[in-house]
Amino acid sequence: MKFQILLYLLGRKLKAKLKKDPEFKKRVSEKNCTVQIKTADNSRGRYYTFNNGEITTNKGIAADPTVSLVWENASIAFEVLSSQDQAKRMEALQSGKLKLEGDGATALWFTETAKQAR
Repeated sequence: MKFQILLYLLGRKLKAKLKKDPEFKKRVSEKNCTVQIKTADNSRGRYYTFNNGEITTNKGIAADPTVSLVWENASIAFEVLSSQDQAKRMEALQSGKLKLEGDGATALWFTETAKQAR
């Protein structure tokens, strides 16, 4: 449940920043893509679609995302994503608790974009 709320709040923050910050809007306009964040068993997830400077977000699993950030389970995802410790994210990738499926450059772009929305 906490994982789902965290993903929902991320979408709200992205949209709020988009409305207030012209530089952020310019960044969001750089890419047209869909980023999926989900658990490995597909039981929980949310995806964020960036299209011509607009952001939409939906609960569930996207049909054909540009990149998916796939977490081993929701509790690990929440623990890492709610932490300010960047090293935890790298450890999750190295240990296989987080896997990337799709375009790695888009994953990096999204991670930086999400940081800017805080």
